Amino acid sequence: MIRFLSRGGLAKKCSVFPSVIAVAIVLLGFTPNLLAASAPVLMVLQHAEADKLVETKIETKGGKVLSPEAGKPQQRWVIRVGDVIKSAEQPANRVVSFYKDSGSEGTRLFVVQVRYFQNSEGRWVPKFLLSEEPTMVRRGDRWIPFTTTQGVSNLIAQTGNTLPNAEGYYPSLEIGLTTGALAIDFWVVQ
Repeated sequence: MIRFLSRGGLAKKCSVFPSVIAVAIVLLGFTPNLLAASAPVLMVLQHAEADKLVETKIETKGGKVLSPEAGKPQQRWVIRVGDVIKSAEQPANRVVSFYKDSGSEGTRLFVVQVRYFQNSEGRWVPKFLLSEEPTMVRRGDRWIPFTTTQGVSNLIAQTGNTLPNAEGYYPSLEIGLTTGALAIDFWVVQ
């Protein structure tokens, strides 16, 4: 209890404690949201929809992420640079596997390796390498691509006019299937 003097000089008792608790609860409710910074954006996945560019940010934090565009096949997907990082050390390499939902595990469509390269300003910029090597399985006496056995074509076409750096990493990737539209239902960042 805090005593306040009123105009007449008489002391009034005022309870500040409940209002302090209420303010503290409100602030604590907002504090985790203010302190929880999102992970840096590793890459931006883009596609065109009705003459409008749709972008989905893929963060560096590991794990499986469901695509907001799941079940919507596109003729062309574009992978662009995410956040440029200012750091004394090179950020860790990442691998992002893209999948089509086909039940419990999904079918891997392709893998993008991400490595950071330093630009002229000393910042680290992600660059991309498409891994087109399909997983193979033996059927009888022949090896066939695993995705073909589950009804998904695996002929990924890399289009676009960007050139790779000396290590084969591109500043952006434009990809799609040679046989039609490609749906990306989820991805796993490692």
